[in-house]
Amino acid sequence: MSSQLAVGAARCDITPPVGIAHGNWSAQVHERAEGVDLPLGFTALAATDGIEEIIIADCDLLFPPHGPWLAEIRNRVRELTGVPQDHVRISASHTHSGPSLSPPWFDAGAEMIGSYVTSLTDKMAGTCFAAHRALRPARIAGGKGSSAVNTNRRLPWKPECPMMAPNPHGFSDHEVGVIRIDDESGRPIATLVNFAAHPTILAWDNRLISTDYPGTVRRTVETLTGGLCLFLQGAAGNQDTVRDFSCRVEDARWVGRQVGLEAAQVAERIETRTGKKQITRSVESSWTMGVSELVPDEPADGSVRCLSRSISLPLWHREPPTTQEMAHVEDLKQRLAILRSQGAPAEQIREANRLARRANLGLQIARQRSQGADVAIELQVIRLGTTALVGIPAEPFAEIGARVKERSPFATTFFSGYTNGMTAYLPVPAAYDQGGYEVWMTPFAPEAAGLVVEESVTLLNEINRQ
Repeated sequence: MSSQLAVGAARCDITPPVGIAHGNWSAQVHERAEGVDLPLGFTALAATDGIEEIIIADCDLLFPPHGPWLAEIRNRVRELTGVPQDHVRISASHTHSGPSLSPPWFDAGAEMIGSYVTSLTDKMAGTCFAAHRALRPARIAGGKGSSAVNTNRRLPWKPECPMMAPNPHGFSDHEVGVIRIDDESGRPIATLVNFAAHPTILAWDNRLISTDYPGTVRRTVETLTGGLCLFLQGAAGNQDTVRDFSCRVEDARWVGRQVGLEAAQVAERIETRTGKKQITRSVESSWTMGVSELVPDEPADGSVRCLSRSISLPLWHREPPTTQEMAHVEDLKQRLAILRSQGAPAEQIREANRLARRANLGLQIARQRSQGADVAIELQVIRLGTTALVGIPAEPFAEIGARVKERSPFATTFFSGYTNGMTAYLPVPAAYDQGGYEVWMTPFAPEAAGLVVEESVTLLNEINRQ
């Protein structure tokens, strides 16, 4: 299939104000963000083959927009560009150093959240519009490399309680997926990078707004290859980096450079214009020199397609939270507030914070698990020429992404969580007997992972036939 691909890209800054609630760690002592390490960004890529149009965006947030907020942004993008709402993909890098997007378990900085989130709607829609306005003829091709800076994070420690620490014997997906997009003259428009690892290097003692390592991935790729880089987080549910939880900016930079250098090297080897080298002329020097030039093949596949489907995943049912459970959470929040008001020692505040947030997380997941027999999620598959991108609104284990990529009919396939909303962790069945944080934090029954794999492969095969 030969189609005239056109692509455009744009970016805006979405860094929140210093002082906003900064609550992503149960072990933290601070409440407000106290500065900025690296600015947060929203990068959009628009593509069309003259038949269908899509927009892919990535943002430096813990989770992407979801529910009514996602629907509002997609509707605004449709009004501005004409791109159908279900052809718009918004993914999050999953940085844990970003702002709180909803009221956390404390009050400080929460007053800034509403106006910040409201501002994001205009910025995101406007940047998608700018990418769409920048559409120009393009060529695309994919490739992949490998980086061992990620690792399984479920280290066996004691029964039903794996520790979050590097587990060299656990499953890891080291693949660095790369999609390169050039304009007709060969100048880079964008590079898409897919890698699976939690951006949790800047952990509980970090008080700065930051992209963690994904921002450095982008900067490295853009410096070496040109164009804009979109970092599309992979199936990172059980994947961390080898320098996780250090709270050191230099470690986040190091990991980002390793992934970025590998991605840039792969991108440099990708040829978006294919053909055969032929000697087209000779030059007499100390001997006769044959000069070869590329004779292009037929135009490459530039088709753009999108399939978005609602699939039902079974819930791991439990009864709704009791009045006592809800009251316990409120008591812990109140105790934390009292300790802060009294200027209690940092370690007392840290422990009270841990108890309050952990209980609050448990309450949230209990509510999810008690809301019926199943839950519907959006599974989206996008085709760009001979490459494909799969996205789901969950934190899938790496095994899920690897299985989908292995069975995909496309040579280059990205699999991403943190896309078009957010539900919760999606473990593989074997993890349930092991227990641990991700199992404690999932509303899904063990068979949900297999359903996601099968439905993803079905959609990939379907879009490959179009």
